[in-house]
Amino acid sequence: MSDTPPSADLSRPPTRRELLRFAVPLMAGMITFGLHGVIDAAFIGRLGTPQLAGLGMANAYYVTILVLLLGVMRNAVAFTGRAFGAGRPQEIGPLLVQYQWLALAGLPLAWAAALGFPGLARAAGLTHQVVEHGTIYLFIRVWETPCVLLTILYATYHQSKGNSRLPMLVNWLMLPLNVVLDYLLIFGKGGFPALGLAGGALATVLANLSGAALIVTVSHLRRAARAERLRILGRPQRAMLREILRVSLPMGLGDFLEMCNFLVFYAIVGRLGTTALAAGNLALQVTHLIFLPGFAVGIAASSYMGRYLGAGSPALARTATLRALGLGVIYMGLAGIPLWFLGERIAAGFVTEREAIVGAGLVFKVMAVYQVFDAVGMILRSALGGAGDTRVPTAALPLCALGVMFPAALLLSEWAGLGLLGAFLGEALYIVVLAGVLWWRFERGPWRNMTLRTA
Repeated sequence: MSDTPPSADLSRPPTRRELLRFAVPLMAGMITFGLHGVIDAAFIGRLGTPQLAGLGMANAYYVTILVLLLGVMRNAVAFTGRAFGAGRPQEIGPLLVQYQWLALAGLPLAWAAALGFPGLARAAGLTHQVVEHGTIYLFIRVWETPCVLLTILYATYHQSKGNSRLPMLVNWLMLPLNVVLDYLLIFGKGGFPALGLAGGALATVLANLSGAALIVTVSHLRRAARAERLRILGRPQRAMLREILRVSLPMGLGDFLEMCNFLVFYAIVGRLGTTALAAGNLALQVTHLIFLPGFAVGIAASSYMGRYLGAGSPALARTATLRALGLGVIYMGLAGIPLWFLGERIAAGFVTEREAIVGAGLVFKVMAVYQVFDAVGMILRSALGGAGDTRVPTAALPLCALGVMFPAALLLSEWAGLGLLGAFLGEALYIVVLAGVLWWRFERGPWRNMTLRTA
C-alpha cells in the first residue's frame, strides 16, 4: 500500500471524488465501534439480565472516561499533518513518541476515574448484583486504555497523510477476533475456562491489544518509517509535551463537554416522563448511524487542513474545508428526508406504544432539519482542530449549552407546554447557534496564522 495516496497531493485542492475516497474507509472503520458493543451485548445477554445491565452501565462509564483521552490522540493530526505538509517528515516520529507517553499515562488516569464507578452506580439505584458485575467488567476493560489510545494515535498518523484504508482494515480485523474470543472466554469453549462477563471484557481487551500491536508494527515496517524517524521508545520532551497539551487537550475536553451537555439535556427530557425519554433515546440511537459519515468527513477536513497549512497554503486549506463541508451538508440533508417522512414508521419498528411512536416521529422531524447545521458544526470544529485552533471552539460548547440549549429546552418543553417536541427544539436551537459561532470563527480566520511547534 502506497505511503502517498492520491489525496496526499498538496499542489491543488482535493476533488470531491478524492474526499469521498478518503472519507468512505473512515466511515467503514467507525462502524466497527458500534458493532463491538452489539456483539458483546449479544453474547453477555445470554448470561442473564444483571450481567447485561452491568455491561451497559460500565461500558457507558468507560466511554465517558475515554472521550477526553481519545480527543487528545485524534488532534495529533494538527501536528503530524503540518509536518507532512511542510515536507519535514523527520519531525513526525519524535511527535508520535510524545503522544505515546500520553497514551501510556492514560492507564493510571483511567484507573483513577474507574474508582468512582461503584459509588456512582449505587447512587443511581442499581442493585448490588448489577454494580458487582459492572465493576468486574470495568476494571478489566481499563487495561486496554493504552492500546485503544495507541490505535487511535497511529490511525490519526496515517489519516494525516491521506491514508484512511489501513486504519479501516485494522478495525475490521479486530472485529472477528473479538467474536471468537467472546465465544471462547465467556462460555468456556475450546478448553478455555468459562469466565462469563469477565471473559467478555478480557476478549475486548485482547482484541484491542492485537489491533494496537498490528497497526504499530505495520507503521514501523513501512518505507516511510525511516525518513519519519518512527520509534517506539524515546525520551519525553517537556517543551513538546506542553505544546501538544496546549493544543490537543482542549480538543479532548471539548469532546468530553459535548457528552456532558447531552447528558444534561437527556436529564431534562427525563423530567417529561418515561415515555418521552424512551422516544428521545430511540431517536438518538437511530441517528447515530447517520451521524458517523458526517463525523468521518470532519476527520477528512482536519487532515487536509493540517497538511495544507504545513505546506503554507491556507487558501487551499479553506477550499478543502468548504468542499468537505459541502459534501457533509448534502449527505446530512439527504439523510434527513426519510426521518421527516418515515419517522413514525421507523419508530414503530422498535416500540409498540403509540405515544412513544408519535413522540419519536416528531423528534425525527426536528432532527431532519437540524442535521444540516449539525454537519456544519461537526465538520468545522474538526477542521479548526486540524489547524490547531481548539480553545475557542471548545469554549463555545458549554457557553452555547448553558446560554441556549438548557434554558430553551426547559422553556419550550415545560413552560410553553410543548413537551418532548419543545425539548428537541431547544436542542435544535443550540446546534444552529453553535454552527453559527464556528462558522464565524472559521471565516474570521485566526487559524490561518497559527503556528505550532512540531520539533
